[in-house]
Amino acid sequence: MKDCIFCKIIKKEIPADIIYEDKDVLAFLDINPYVIGHTLIIPKKHSKWIWDMNLKEYKTLMEKVYFLADILRKAFNTKWVEEVIAGIGVKHTHVHLLPRKMNDGLGELPKEPLNPKPSEKKMRETLNKIKKHMPL
Repeated sequence: MKDCIFCKIIKKEIPADIIYEDKDVLAFLDINPYVIGHTLIIPKKHSKWIWDMNLKEYKTLMEKVYFLADILRKAFNTKWVEEVIAGIGVKHTHVHLLPRKMNDGLGELPKEPLNPKPSEKKMRETLNKIKKHMPL
């Protein structure tokens, strides 16, 4: 899709802090994170909603979500990685992964982005922290 911001990120027309990429999916840090490590996983093939994907595409995406949630658990030393599939903001299928800690004060679902927004330095540190746990 010509005007889709996520399609532009896939084409590298817009920069992103990319955590993982293969032929089917791209994962990157959310630029307006609700928690440190807030990651978006998107299919490279555009679909407006997750339910517009065929079963094979859906399974491929969910396998990567599972894989990346495990990476985030290790990187942030937590057992709790929240998975959210919303779809109202950007009309491109995407899954949010939010590494959480019990009693982090954010309730069941964080309601607002972090304020203040993490600095570029903090985002880079977060990216490097996650990438250290990626298999070679």
